[in-house]
Amino acid sequence: MGELSKTDPMRASARRPGKTFPTTMRVCAALLLAAVSASLAEAQSAAVQLALPSAIVFDTQGNLYFAETGHHVVRELSAAGVLTTVAGTGVQGFAGDNGPATAALLDSPMGLAMDSAGNLYIADSHNHRIRKVSAGTGTISTMAGTGAAGYSGDGGAAMAAQMKLPTALAVDAAGKVFVADTGNHRVREIAASTGRISTVAGNGVEGFAGDGGAATAASMDSPNGLALDGANLYVADTHNGRVRVVDMKTGVISTVAGATGLALPRGLALDAAGNLYVADSANHRVRRISPAGAMTTVAGEGTEAFAGDNAPAAKASLDAPRAVALSPDGLVTLTDSGNQRVRQIDATATPGPDIRTIVGLGVGGSVSGALTLSGPANVPYGGGTVTARLSGAGNATGSITLVDVSGGAPVSVGIAGINAGSAALFVGGLAAGGHSLVAVYAGDASHAAAQSQAMVLTVTPLGVIATPNAASMLYGEAIPALSGGLSGVLAQDAGKVTASFSTGAGMLAPVGTYPITAALTGSAAGNYTVSVTPANLTIAQAPTLTMLSASNGVPVAGTPVTLTVQAASTTSGVPTGSVTMLDGATALAAVPLSAGGAVWTTSALVQGAHALSVSYSGDANFLPSVSTGTSVTVGAASDFTLAPTGAATQSVPAGSAATFNFSVAMQGAALASPITLAVQGAPVGATVALNPSTLPPGGTVTAFVLTVQTPLAGVEPRSRPFGQPGGSEALFALLVLPAASLARRARPRLRAVLMLGLGVLAATLAMGCGDRIHTAPELVHAKTYTLTVTGTATSPAGTALQHSAVVTLQVLQ
Repeated sequence: MGELSKTDPMRASARRPGKTFPTTMRVCAALLLAAVSASLAEAQSAAVQLALPSAIVFDTQGNLYFAETGHHVVRELSAAGVLTTVAGTGVQGFAGDNGPATAALLDSPMGLAMDSAGNLYIADSHNHRIRKVSAGTGTISTMAGTGAAGYSGDGGAAMAAQMKLPTALAVDAAGKVFVADTGNHRVREIAASTGRISTVAGNGVEGFAGDGGAATAASMDSPNGLALDGANLYVADTHNGRVRVVDMKTGVISTVAGATGLALPRGLALDAAGNLYVADSANHRVRRISPAGAMTTVAGEGTEAFAGDNAPAAKASLDAPRAVALSPDGLVTLTDSGNQRVRQIDATATPGPDIRTIVGLGVGGSVSGALTLSGPANVPYGGGTVTARLSGAGNATGSITLVDVSGGAPVSVGIAGINAGSAALFVGGLAAGGHSLVAVYAGDASHAAAQSQAMVLTVTPLGVIATPNAASMLYGEAIPALSGGLSGVLAQDAGKVTASFSTGAGMLAPVGTYPITAALTGSAAGNYTVSVTPANLTIAQAPTLTMLSASNGVPVAGTPVTLTVQAASTTSGVPTGSVTMLDGATALAAVPLSAGGAVWTTSALVQGAHALSVSYSGDANFLPSVSTGTSVTVGAASDFTLAPTGAATQSVPAGSAATFNFSVAMQGAALASPITLAVQGAPVGATVALNPSTLPPGGTVTAFVLTVQTPLAGVEPRSRPFGQPGGSEALFALLVLPAASLARRARPRLRAVLMLGLGVLAATLAMGCGDRIHTAPELVHAKTYTLTVTGTATSPAGTALQHSAVVTLQVLQ
C-alpha cells in the first residue's frame, strides 16, 4: 500500500517520456481542477455530523456506502463527494417494506454488503432482520428474519427464521448472503436461489471451541465481521479476540490470527493480494494479516483519541474502529466510529500513507492560529452572525464550516464561502442557550486545513405572545379544550412550536374565574419565552334536578308520612345545602342534604288532599330548583265507635237474664289490634257475657251482644234488708210484744194458742212474704243498674283508643 497505484494519473504521466510541455501542462491543469473539486466536496462531506458510523462497502463505481447506526440510516458518499441517504428516515423503528428505502424505518443498522448486481443488503440489527434495497428501484424489503429476537428456522425460508442482533454481512459471487448472527453466536447462510437459511459456523454456545473440526460444531462468542475469498469464509470472532476461517469445501474451522495481539476484532476486508484487514477496535488500530500470517499495523497508534489527519496513518489516533473496506482503487477505508467519522488511507509514499477524514465533522484536531472566530457574546434566537478569518489567505477558496461542540458530539451549524479570507457564518439556527463554536476549514489546493479556537456564544430566547380565547363552562363539566393564537414564531420554526393553553381549574373546580395560561411545546419551544394576553375560563353554577317521592300506601291522619328527596346535578358533583318541604305554598320544614339527599317524616298532615313539593336552595356551585308536585291524600284517623242498638234500658225480674245489642263502626285504616270489650256496673252476683268478647281490627265483625244473668231474689240484699232499722224485725216487735204480754196473763190453754200464733207470725215475717211478686204497683220493688261497656284498641300510630257505651238494667224484686 506504500506504492502509488498503477492507475494513478501522475504516476502514469511520469512513465511516458517524450510528451511535450503543453501536454504536461494540460495534465497538470486537469489534476489541479480535480484537486479543487475534490477539496470542495470533501469540505461538504466533512461538515456532516455522523452518529456511530459502522459498516462500509464500495460499489464498482467507487461510491461509498456506510451504515450510520446512531442515526438509523444508510448513506452514500459518491465518488464525486456528494452525500445522500439511501435507506432510512432517521426515525428509529421498523416500517416501509416494499416501498422506497428512503421512506423506511431502520433500527441501528450495523452491517452492509453489495452483490454484483448492485443490490444493497442491510443488517437491520435491532429489528433482527436482513433487508434488501433493490438496485435500480430503490425498493426495500425483508429477506430474512421475523423481527422477533431468537433462533429458529434453519432449513426453511429465511423470512420465517428468527435472528438475534445480526451485525455483519458478506455476499459471494453466486449471490449467497452470509450473516453474522451475533446474538446467536453463529454465522448463517441464505441461499440465493431458494431463500432458505442454514448455519455454516457456530453451535450457538457462547464460548471458544472446535478448531480443527466442523465449523457447525464450534463455539463462538459474538461474531461481528465477515469476509470472503473464493474458497474461505473469514469470521471476526469478536469476544474471543480472534479471526477464524471456515474452509467452504470441507467445512472445517481454524484460527487465522488473534490467539494474542487482537482485542475485540470487528470488521474484515480482503484485498486482491489476499491480505486480510482487521478493525482491531479495542486496540484502536487497523491491522493487516498477510497470506503468510504476518500481522502489521496500517492505521492507529493505539491511543483512543482523534489525531493525525493528513499525516501518516500509522501515527494517527483512532477511537474504536468498527469496519474496514477497500475502494476499487485499493484504498483502505475505515469507520472511526468513536470519532464519528469515515477515514481513508491514501497511497502516498513514505513516510505515508497518510490518513484523512472523508465523511464526518473535522473537529477535534489541533487549533491553527491561521483561522480565528469572532462575534458578539450574545445574540437573540433566530439572528446574528460570527466571522471566521484566515490570516494571510486572501486568495483562499472553498468554504468554512461552523461547528457546535458544546454538546459533546460535533454538530454542523452552517457553511459559508470564503470571501477575501473571511466568511460570515449565520448562527440563527442555534438553539437558545450556551454554545461553544469552532470554525473548520478543509483547505484547498494551496492552503492547509485549519481549525479555530472555541468561541462561547449565548443565544437568548425570543419572546412570543400567546393570546388565549376566553371560555366558559358549568360546574361539574369537563374542562373544555382551550385554544388561542401564537404570534412571533419565526418562519423557520413553523410547525415546530405551538402554544398549549391551560388553567389552574381541574375537574370539579369551584365556581369562579380562572386565568388562562400558556406553555410552549414542540421541538423548537425551548428557543422562545411566552407572554400571555389576559383571558379567563369562567365556571358558572350548574343547574340541578330535585325529585320528591312519598312513602307508599294511603296515609291516615296521625300516621307518619315519609318524604324522600334527591337533589342531583345535571353535570357532575353533589349538591349541598338544604331543601324546604312544601305543602302547597306552606313551608313544612327545612331539611339539610346529606350526599345530595334527605329523608323527612311527619305525622302532622291533616285529613284531606295535599300537594307536596320540595324546593332546593342551591349552593355556591349549584342553582336552586323545585321538584314537581306529589299528591298525597290523608284519610280519616283510625278509630271506632260503640253504640247500643235496640232498647238501651231493660227491666227483668231477679233471676232472669237481660240482653243488650251493640254495634261497632270502624273509621279510617284498620286498627293495629283487636278491640277488647269489658263491662262495669253489673249487679253483685250477676253473670255477664259478651259475644264476642273481642272484635277483629279489620271491621269484619260490627256487632256484639251483652247478656246479664241476674241473681235470684234474696241473693242480693233488699232495699231494706232484714235486720236493718225499719225492717221486718220492727214489725214483728210491734205485733208480738202485746200478744206476749197477753199470753203471760192468760190461762195456760189460751197461752199456748197465743204462742203458736206468734210463732207463725214470726216465721211469716222471716220468710219475707211481703217481697213476693205482686201485680199491684205498690207491692213492686226494683233496683236500677248502669252498665258501661268499654272497647279498647291500638291505632296504627301506636296510640291507645278507648270508647264506651252505657245501658240501664232494672232488676225487679
